[in-house]
Amino acid sequence: MEKSTHFVMQCVEKNKLDAGIDFVIQPIFDLSRFVCIGGEVLVRGTHRRHVVPPQLFISELEKTGGIVSMGDYIMAQAFRYIAIQTPEARVNQLFTFNISWVQLQDGGFATRALALLERFALSPRHIVFEVTDSDEPTDAVSQNLSALSDAGINLAWDGIDGMEKLQSRLALHVPDYVKLDRSCLTADRLDETFAMLEHLKPWDIDVIIEGIENYTHVSTMLRHGVQYGQGFLFSRPVSKEAFHQQYLQPARA
Repeated sequence: MEKSTHFVMQCVEKNKLDAGIDFVIQPIFDLSRFVCIGGEVLVRGTHRRHVVPPQLFISELEKTGGIVSMGDYIMAQAFRYIAIQTPEARVNQLFTFNISWVQLQDGGFATRALALLERFALSPRHIVFEVTDSDEPTDAVSQNLSALSDAGINLAWDGIDGMEKLQSRLALHVPDYVKLDRSCLTADRLDETFAMLEHLKPWDIDVIIEGIENYTHVSTMLRHGVQYGQGFLFSRPVSKEAFHQQYLQPARA
């Protein structure tokens, strides 16, 4: 796998992203109706027959800055994929993208993202940018977040796994969505999870919970006002082709 990871890194560094970068989609479900309402675009490295998981190269790309060009590439490829679906199939679908803090520190990020939306004639209301981490906000970060929000793109804080992190993220920016980490469903964390959900009630923020693996998870989250979820009860991440066949065919729209 080390050789494959090196290959992916080289593809990004040499701007040959189509040779080593691809994406899969993990469906997002409405917990009350068991209906797919969209999917999370997840980057994968590729080398020959190997799939290279993102944890092997994302942190390195954040250090080198390669995450910026790779993120732009994934956006363009995924927007093209969404654009070729029929309007009937995508009308009620949300597509979420993981956005690194390093990308937000790039002053031109929002401009490029909005230009891609216009290029593929996509509505921003179908797009959610999940910010995967945070640091001290710079002018570039604040300007990017404001520009994206003003244009109608949904913003989310991703990987929320405790009250302290939730409060610190809300202090930086009030999002449209909060994504709770799968660890929030473990038995020893449920009280804090319920406290976080109670804390969110004054805001108009939708919650997506990761790690739904059984019907108890579903019923517990529904009782506490969580409408959307991802997890192996519904589906593992699937290929673009499988997502199209299973969730974007007109008969299933």
